[in-house]
Amino acid sequence: MDRSTQLPVILIVDDDPTILVLLDFLLHRLTPTYDIMTVLDAQSAMRHLAQRTVALVITDYMMPGMNGLQLIAAVRTASPTTLVILISADDSAALQQLAREHQVDMFLSKAETFDRLENVVRGILNLASLKE
Repeated sequence: MDRSTQLPVILIVDDDPTILVLLDFLLHRLTPTYDIMTVLDAQSAMRHLAQRTVALVITDYMMPGMNGLQLIAAVRTASPTTLVILISADDSAALQQLAREHQVDMFLSKAETFDRLENVVRGILNLASLKE
């Protein structure tokens, strides 16, 4: 069996290919024991969730078709134990409130994503391992 199919998965969802490349690079360096997968839309993310167990979904908020909160609601239904991080250029109090209502594990504005992501991912994955 291919080793990558045995690794837990972190799924990154963003319609901006540049953001995907940057997050993929950062997370490969940060989490070598995870299989990092990237997709450009929520529908592709849901297909991956149907095929493999995903430990963490990092999703953008503003995407065509299905936004990040709609994706998170679908993730919660399909895989209740999957952790979710919502990232957005919109860091308004209203969006932060919506993120709390959707039980997002962590909200990051894109302005702070790259500065804080390393600590957030390590913390959230450590928390998940304590729950097991």
